[in-house]
Amino acid sequence: MDASSGPLSLWASDPLTIGSTRPRGTTHTPIPIPNLTFALLRLCTLITAVLRPLLTLLLLPFSLLAAERPTVGAIRWDAWSGGGVTSQVEQTLSPEKHRFRLPWFAQIDPAGRAHIDASANGVMEQEIAYAKTAGLDYWAFLTYPEADPMSAALTRYLRSPRRGDLGFCLILHQTFSVPADRWAAERDRALTLLKEPGYQRVDGRPLVFAFDVKTEHPTVKKRFDEFRASAKSAGLDPYFVYMGWHPQRDYQRHATEGFAAVSAYAHPGAEPVFSKYVDAFEKHSWANALTHQIPYIPLVTTGWDKRPRQDHPVTWEKNPGYASQQTWPATATPAELAAHLGRAIAFVKANPSVCPANTVIVYAWNEHDEGGWLCPTWTPSGQPDESRIRALREILR
Repeated sequence: MDASSGPLSLWASDPLTIGSTRPRGTTHTPIPIPNLTFALLRLCTLITAVLRPLLTLLLLPFSLLAAERPTVGAIRWDAWSGGGVTSQVEQTLSPEKHRFRLPWFAQIDPAGRAHIDASANGVMEQEIAYAKTAGLDYWAFLTYPEADPMSAALTRYLRSPRRGDLGFCLILHQTFSVPADRWAAERDRALTLLKEPGYQRVDGRPLVFAFDVKTEHPTVKKRFDEFRASAKSAGLDPYFVYMGWHPQRDYQRHATEGFAAVSAYAHPGAEPVFSKYVDAFEKHSWANALTHQIPYIPLVTTGWDKRPRQDHPVTWEKNPGYASQQTWPATATPAELAAHLGRAIAFVKANPSVCPANTVIVYAWNEHDEGGWLCPTWTPSGQPDESRIRALREILR
């Protein structure tokens, strides 16, 4: 607001008229004010002009001040709690050249094999503390069936005495592809999670991402429609966000299905210079949403490098296109990640009509063997490498 207009004009006065004002009904000549007094009054005027905007800021509601920064969440892919997936990622990250990506709680045995157990006591509490230190507002958990080991981290988060330090939301993923006899239970479980304390919201609506949800499949479409209807019947009205690869095309295809906005889960690429890799992504996705005025939640990518899986293929990826890829984005420096995030925050603030959810999503908290992580990592010294979360803190604090 211009300091010379609006309510601020109530602060305005002209002290130079004080000496020339005479009471009604009098005819005497005003007494001249000495030059020193004029100087003091003028100084007061200047001080008032300087302090006026500061005082105005102090009088703003704290909620408006807090709203200056968009919220920031990070994707969780929880392959680190035991089971067949964990054993495979232990293998992908065991070679010495890949160990710098291991999560901080990993251990290396005498034979050089990595052992990763996120279910150990205190691990979840320390992860929450790290996320809070980084300045994150929430985690976005990929959903898997309740009994799947990939769901164990979400359960531990919900039971943690520190969960109040960090919000959460869901990325609907395998919820709609469960066997028919499990569908009702998984549907109700997800709906219950939307009601949990600390669930991330957009204007009061639960924020719900969807990734790799194939609504072109009749069963998946039917279940998604049922989930939407059940949520509305429960008074929830989720803010659904489709995670795809091309904002304009994704929105055209999925807005009529009930998706309020689009985003992305990750950004595959082969550009070896990280700064060029993210610059191309910002121009491809962010600019595409802006040009076509597509409701959008910007993705910040921390990397893309699946060479650990080239060396040791995983069973859930069949004939992947990256198997023969020769070049990959370089591992980002903490400063490069912070700069990328800073640009995303500036994009959201500058384009509220395109980013009405006022949030940013980061790939990822813990996609360690795909090349995307914020979580502190293992070092031979035993001291976790916290450089990425500390760099983010400089942007988010």
